[in-house]
Amino acid sequence: MSEEGVKSARVAVAIIELLARHDELGVSEIARATSTTKPRAFRHLRTLVSLGYAVQKAGSDRYARGPRLVALARVLGLSAEDGLIELARPFMQRLQQQFPHSFNLSLVHGEQVSIVESLPGKALIGITVRLNEPIPLHATAAGKLLLADRLARGGSLPRKLARFTDATIADSATLRTELEQVAERGWADAPEQSMLGINAVSVPIRDHRGELAGMISAMDSIQFIPATPPASLVGALRAAATGIAQRIGI
Repeated sequence: MSEEGVKSARVAVAIIELLARHDELGVSEIARATSTTKPRAFRHLRTLVSLGYAVQKAGSDRYARGPRLVALARVLGLSAEDGLIELARPFMQRLQQQFPHSFNLSLVHGEQVSIVESLPGKALIGITVRLNEPIPLHATAAGKLLLADRLARGGSLPRKLARFTDATIADSATLRTELEQVAERGWADAPEQSMLGINAVSVPIRDHRGELAGMISAMDSIQFIPATPPASLVGALRAAATGIAQRIGI
């Protein structure tokens, strides 16, 4: 490789490293940090954008990590959880614009599920959740997805099924029937099963191996997400989960 080629490669790698460390950067900032000219920095950025390693912020000259760079971090095991959150956030934001509900991203940690990202809804009285804490699997929409996946693989149900409300499924046989229905239709809900007045609908996110990586959920008062959730909401969640899964596989 010529000296000019080596120099060009070094600038490209330096830009990737900058994007990995910062949420977003402008062309001038990148040119200064890499000791190159703005036109050259711009050319490198356009190449990185075309390859999916960078994205340009709409209506500006600022750039951020692209899906391939985030996916690369996940493959390398460098903050895999943060990588998946970043991949999912744009899809959650679109859902937030389309519907008035809160939207949560949950991840699987062994035999547990916890919410790692939450975007608030538009209601006057909001719903907040605790992040990074295990949720009751049998009484939450996201938790049921893990249980359904476990059953499909020949696993067992929890021995103790705590009752949180009168609607909580605390009987193993009833829960097994519910989970079979969840597996068949591809989504789960939990109307007033962990807290009175609250419902959630959750759809699985699977990685390129078909493994359950996480769940994307809508949550709101049962007044706004009834016991039979709207098909439009379920469809939008499914589309978001598919989009996230495709990003994971890049």
